[in-house]
Amino acid sequence: MSDIRTRWSLKWIAVELLVMALIGLVFGFLGPFGTYAMPLALRLAYWVGFILIGYAIFRPVSISANWLREAVALPAWGAEALATAVAALPLTFLIGFAISGMRFDADFFGDRFLGLYIQCALIGFGIFLFMRLLFDSNETEPVQPSETQPSAPPPPPAAVKFPLRDRLPSGFADPVIALGVEDHYVRVYSSSHSEMLLLRLSDAIREIEPLEGMQVHRSWWVARNAIEKTKREGRNLRLVLNSGLEVPVSRAYVTKLKQLGWI
Repeated sequence: MSDIRTRWSLKWIAVELLVMALIGLVFGFLGPFGTYAMPLALRLAYWVGFILIGYAIFRPVSISANWLREAVALPAWGAEALATAVAALPLTFLIGFAISGMRFDADFFGDRFLGLYIQCALIGFGIFLFMRLLFDSNETEPVQPSETQPSAPPPPPAAVKFPLRDRLPSGFADPVIALGVEDHYVRVYSSSHSEMLLLRLSDAIREIEPLEGMQVHRSWWVARNAIEKTKREGRNLRLVLNSGLEVPVSRAYVTKLKQLGWI
């Protein structure tokens, strides 16, 4: 992993941890789910602590759910609901362990456990919705490519200047062939390596103009010059790029790609 990618990753984790701590403070002051009877300091520590622990559990499970979403074309809310159902289970065990005086109480694993599990799942899914509203995750309307004359060949990628290049490290010398969403990031692909940027896909697409390309999926944009062939997997279509990268194509974009003569 390159230094700039690490910096972006650490920066985003720090941002999310800060937001989680603030959410914990809000819960601590409100004292929901029967915690208002706790002393204020203990209540704040309880909520901030468990929100941060929940983040450590939910975050990797949520990333895995996003990978699953790409693989089987799940909607974002469906993937996150699945992640919430899975991640809420270990968090419920941890909270139950703490509530029971740092020991496993056999009486706890009954109706009380189910009720706490539902609370953890609701809080986890609610935080997911809040984060999507706060950061306007990449579920934006697709940016349509500008129409070009079919007879005019596209300019060589290396000669094209675009604002997004200013965000990339100096060592990123190869032409950009694709943009892919990974959670709150956009991964910028060249034929030999990739870099992560903290950016919305719609903004990245605007900043990559006038490089000729097209958004072909909710989470993918590809450069026209990079497309080598197509690949069918049942009813699903993938673009195989010159680097070997395979990019899924949503059915809504297949007709447009054919009309433009790209496939």
